[in-house]
Amino acid sequence: MSDRAAELIPLSPPVFHVLLALGESAMHGYAMMQSLEDKTHGAEALLPGTLYATIARMVDAGLIEESTPPADATDKRRRYYGVTSFGREVATLESERLARLLSIARAENLVAAGSGEPS
Repeated sequence: MSDRAAELIPLSPPVFHVLLALGESAMHGYAMMQSLEDKTHGAEALLPGTLYATIARMVDAGLIEESTPPADATDKRRRYYGVTSFGREVATLESERLARLLSIARAENLVAAGSGEPS
């Protein structure tokens, strides 16, 4: 992993949430909010005021980039964003960091049985 990617770790929750929401897909802002809510079963949320400022910072940092709307897009005026290869590298580093912390929390009995596991 690059030094440039390591310098961004730890990520702020909104940045990591956007990367999680996008995953492998290009989406517009509202779809990102819905995606994160769906993926976390409502446990996490992206609010519009935070989201759009975060998107701007992430584009500037090269984590995400504006992409072409999909052919089936109903509103061509919406801006779509996708994760860059650099963004994927940073998301991987952050995921690994969080997995290490979760492992420690489990060893210290700080995680309830069955907690933190995908359903």
